[in-house]
Amino acid sequence: MTEEIPAKKKKFGYSRGNYSVLVVCQNGSRSNQVRQALKTLGFAQISAAPTHVTALERFKVRKFTHVIFEASPTDMPPLDFVTQLMEMDENCCLIAISEQPRVDDVFGLLRAGARHYLVVPFTVNSLEEVLTEAIEGAPLSDAVLNAPDRNSALVGVILNNLYRQTVLMRQAREFETAARELVAQTAKMIQSVDMAKLFCEGTEEDLRNEIIDACIARANVAASRLGRTRKRLQNKRAVDEEAA
Repeated sequence: MTEEIPAKKKKFGYSRGNYSVLVVCQNGSRSNQVRQALKTLGFAQISAAPTHVTALERFKVRKFTHVIFEASPTDMPPLDFVTQLMEMDENCCLIAISEQPRVDDVFGLLRAGARHYLVVPFTVNSLEEVLTEAIEGAPLSDAVLNAPDRNSALVGVILNNLYRQTVLMRQAREFETAARELVAQTAKMIQSVDMAKLFCEGTEEDLRNEIIDACIARANVAASRLGRTRKRLQNKRAVDEEAA
C-alpha cells in the first residue's frame, strides 16, 4: 500500500518544472550549491544574481515564482530588498538563506513578506521541505507576525494546537478519520513549539513562564464558565421546584 501524498505537496512535486527560481547569493560556491540542489529536486528554470540590487533589476525584466536570497546585506539591506520585491509582485515566494540567522532579523524578513528561511549548511531534503512549506504559506501567521507581544501570540498558537491535539486524541479512539488527522496535527503541534522556541523574545524560560501563565488564565476562564453554568442550572432547578 503506497503512502498517500497531501494534495498541495503532490501538486508542488509535479509542477516543479513550471517554476522559475532566482538565487541571490554573493558567495559563488553557496549559489552553486543552492542551484545544484534545485536541479536535483527537478527545477529547470534557475537563474542567479550576486547582489540584491542586481536581483531587483533582473526581476523587473523577468518575473520569478521563487526567490532564494541571502539574508545578509550585499549592496542593500535584505529587509529593503524584500519590501521592494513584494511591491513588484506580492505573490512571489521569497526564502531567506543564512548561515547564522539572528532571530529578530529573520522575524523582520517574515513580517515584510518572506515565506520561509533556510539555514546553511543545508541538505537537498531540508531545501525541499522549506520549499514545500513556503508554498503553503509563511511559517508564522499574520496575527503572530504583527502581535505587539510576540511571546503571548506564540503561546496562543501552541495552546490552540494543544487543544486540537487533545480533541483528536479522544476522537481517534472511535473514528479512523480522526486518527489520520491526528498524525498531521501532531506534526503541526511540534512545529508550533519549535517556532516558538526559535522566535520567542528573551529565553526559553521566559517562553515557558508565558505558557504557564496562559494555561492558568485559560483554566480560570474555564472554571468561571463552569461555575456560572452550574449556578444557572441550580437556579433553574429551584425555580422548577417552586413551580411544581
